[in-house]
Amino acid sequence: MEPAHYALFIEARKRDDILDGYTLLRLGPYTQTRHAQQDGDRLTAALDGRETILTPGYRITTRFGPFNVSDHQLFTDPYEADAVLLLDAAVASVSG
Repeated sequence: MEPAHYALFIEARKRDDILDGYTLLRLGPYTQTRHAQQDGDRLTAALDGRETILTPGYRITTRFGPFNVSDHQLFTDPYEADAVLLLDAAVASVSG
């Protein structure tokens, strides 16, 4: 049986929690949940205290979910780069 695939979605959502927002970064596939959770924890720690000021009017959150193989071109391979550096680059590309 093939391994399951997981993904992390780093999203910017309006602060009033309506569904208006966009995805900053998609990381995947992760073949083990613990690897996705480790990167999720690192990203959450990197955002701590900054999640509401990085993109004005939005709150940045990290969400764990399934990796959709048909959308593979939208994802960045988490094993080729540091997740926190990828987050910083994604935020810089939308704010500057």
